[in-house]
Amino acid sequence: MKTHKFLLSALAAISAAALAAQAWAVPLMDGSRDAEYGAPLSVQTTNTQFGDAQNGDPVNGGGGSEIDAVYAKVTGGRLYVFVAGNLETNFNKLDVFFDSSAGGVNTIDSATLDGLQNVHNNGVQPGGVDPFSVGTNGGLQPPYGPNTENNGALQRMNGLTFDTGFNADYYLTITHGFEGNIDGAGSTLYAATAHYAKLSDPANSVVGFGQSLGMQLAPQGLPNVLRGSTADFEPNGVVDGKDFLIWQQNVGASGNRKIGDASGNGTVGAEDLATWQSAYGFNHETASYNANFFAPQSPGVDNSLALIGPSLPGLSQGQLIDKTYAAAHPGLTPELNFVMAPTTPDNPENHRDMQNTVDLQMAIDNSNTAGVTGASPYTTPTSGNPADVATGIEFSLPLTALGNPASTSQVKLFLAVNGGNHAFLSNQFAGDGILDANVGGDEFGNFTGDLHFVNLNDYAGNQFVSVPVPSVPAAAGVPEPTSIVLLSLALAGLAPNRRR
Repeated sequence: MKTHKFLLSALAAISAAALAAQAWAVPLMDGSRDAEYGAPLSVQTTNTQFGDAQNGDPVNGGGGSEIDAVYAKVTGGRLYVFVAGNLETNFNKLDVFFDSSAGGVNTIDSATLDGLQNVHNNGVQPGGVDPFSVGTNGGLQPPYGPNTENNGALQRMNGLTFDTGFNADYYLTITHGFEGNIDGAGSTLYAATAHYAKLSDPANSVVGFGQSLGMQLAPQGLPNVLRGSTADFEPNGVVDGKDFLIWQQNVGASGNRKIGDASGNGTVGAEDLATWQSAYGFNHETASYNANFFAPQSPGVDNSLALIGPSLPGLSQGQLIDKTYAAAHPGLTPELNFVMAPTTPDNPENHRDMQNTVDLQMAIDNSNTAGVTGASPYTTPTSGNPADVATGIEFSLPLTALGNPASTSQVKLFLAVNGGNHAFLSNQFAGDGILDANVGGDEFGNFTGDLHFVNLNDYAGNQFVSVPVPSVPAAAGVPEPTSIVLLSLALAGLAPNRRR
């Protein structure tokens, strides 16, 4: 009898604990759709004109950007957003505006935003948000160089008018791609990066401020570096005898790395065998932090998940690497220099001066191959399956970074895919959808290099979604009242048996 009672008590305790854990649950920041999000706030109607991803790789999706569906919730004092779809690794942007407090702007006005302050180089100086994307000579100029002050993402979106009823207070942009020449010697790395702006800051007597927040070096928000070898012909992240057999079977052939061309000269020869010999025993999971930079730039060859290298200490999935982290881990791995402040005005190392001032978390899983297609027509609803897409871009911000919106209010989100220089809007929006071709070109007959003539009121419906703020939002990391009650029941269920 005692055993029977004990088992019942234990079962009740386990059930109560499980319910408590469920009440605490928040979405895992990994770039995939979690049950906690519930139903989508919007589902895409328009086929993408920014290309259709086809590779299924979490980094190299295969050349396409699309917003298939949008999910969001507020819990634990944070806003969680999941955007099902893809973001091409050519530095296309996911641009997000938040209407979350009183005031805000319905039209992006470059003249006003020229006064926005950009926090960098251990101080506050004039500058644009994400100025590297819009600088001269290919967009990789430092924010201290010529023609980049007061020139950034928001300046390039000058004239963008939101739907009536949407007044933007904050801005976030997320991108990823292969950063070049990060050490002045041609080294390349994969990085996902984010930038943030508050469009007004009257308490500090400035128009607003912006900040480059940080980066991630692996897909799915993983706190890892990518490591690989050109001698990994299979490829599976390991250089072993199987790779030698591939080389041996293809000596003299012409082709790519997958058949044994480690050097990339187009022919399988003795030089490739020498590379294999020197790399024999390489394992991506145990590779050195200080190994050569590696970016998986061969979509038909590399599997990004087989390139996941060492985990960076002290980072959790979804967290960003910024200059505070890099300064605390000097010499850990060369990639960390990318987030540091420039050391000279011309910034030959392409340092980005990143500081996660708002506790952004994010993750990108670019492996989706479903959803809308890239085919015309764009003026009729898609025949694809956007509601089925379960991977994409995910992020989370504390409500303090959005002006502490009041309980029972709503946070409105404008989300759109934009071009690499923030000046060419696609046809992919959250909300009702536009059922049209890309809007950032010369559709209005007056394209001048920015978005002067893009007015979302020209399209039916609203190109934004609304997220309710719970009546009593729990503090971040603090269990909700229901959780406390359930956990108490669990402990009470075990207590009598402990006394025996």
